[in-house]
Amino acid sequence: MSSATQVLELAFREWSAGLVAALARRVGLGRLDLAEDSVQFAMLQAARTWGFHGIPEQPRAWLLRVALNRLTDLLRQRAPEVPEDSDVEEEAGPPEESTRFAAELPDDALRLLFACCHPALSREMQVTLTLKVACGFSVREVAAALLADEPTVAQRLVRAKRTLRTCRATLEVPAPESLPERLDAVHAALYLLFNEGYEASEGHDLSRAELCSEALRLAEVLLSHAGTVTPEGHALAALFCFRTAGLPGRVDARGAFVPQEARAGTESSPLLMARGLWHLRASMGTVLTPLHLEAEIALVHAKTSTPGPEDSARLLRLYDALLALKPSPIVALGRVVALSRVRGPAEALEALRSFRSEAVLRRYPYRFAVEGMLLEQVGAQGRAADCFRQAAALARTPPQREYLLSRARACE
Repeated sequence: MSSATQVLELAFREWSAGLVAALARRVGLGRLDLAEDSVQFAMLQAARTWGFHGIPEQPRAWLLRVALNRLTDLLRQRAPEVPEDSDVEEEAGPPEESTRFAAELPDDALRLLFACCHPALSREMQVTLTLKVACGFSVREVAAALLADEPTVAQRLVRAKRTLRTCRATLEVPAPESLPERLDAVHAALYLLFNEGYEASEGHDLSRAELCSEALRLAEVLLSHAGTVTPEGHALAALFCFRTAGLPGRVDARGAFVPQEARAGTESSPLLMARGLWHLRASMGTVLTPLHLEAEIALVHAKTSTPGPEDSARLLRLYDALLALKPSPIVALGRVVALSRVRGPAEALEALRSFRSEAVLRRYPYRFAVEGMLLEQVGAQGRAADCFRQAAALARTPPQREYLLSRARACE
């Protein structure tokens, strides 16, 4: 892979949302489509030229300048739609604007997160728009994160952008008293951003560590602003720390998936574990939320690859409490795994049968993988192999698919 291609991949994954934020700040959230089109144009221009002429000294600044110029052209073409106070042309010209972009990126990212969670939008629209625009997800990745189909996500995005255009929303962090009504949606978007990094929905790798790091960074940026410090925010940061700490142990030197029980001897990052414990302590108070329970579950898994009887019993209690606060088939599936370790696979299979036909699980590979694991443990090898093959057919990345197929072959 050429260095130009590597930088472009980095740009798509890490810079696109910040670039869109920089442009949307100038023209308003109602013209997000123009900002996104301009950034895509800049990326295409880079793909066409960097391989021949080399990577510029400041690639992000180069992309911003090209995107700003493209945005100016688009606004001129749509002159009747441009509000009189639009100042993009004055800001697009001087190269100095580009050199300031790197320093502004963290604020732009934070600003865009809150702006996409505009109160004029429904909660579904807020989270969907944030994943697409602020987190740089494709429609396919948004659909995978929300366990929804792509046409539904695309329609939701169209409605969200139309709503923002109608109310002429601006790109800004709301006043302190307005933060609480948006913070839950911001946390939800960061949660899904991290999940996409931990379990990629497309590509060749099992995980995308840079997305996990970005989600943790943004979670801690929120905790550095007085108006956005909450127990839930600390619990979210703790969850990210504990899960990121064990990320390297999930794959071997060849990039193949390593199951939890085979990670003995793989140490979690001491620094991340310490940060996670600090956040977890800071999150403690009078309110127990699903994020607190998920952080404690992640802590148990980060401390040991093979939970003993005491840890398994603790995990089951945590899942019981989590299911009471956050009833969902995904949480119930995690509880089934914990239940199998405490009371055996037969009882876990019985629990799984009560919800395995839920619509949200029909295209979820882990639902079939868990059933295959339990069937294998009770000696139903043929049925287990069928489940693992179904899971492999739904797998989103090659490492995940190869592991599930290897389990099916072992059962056969």
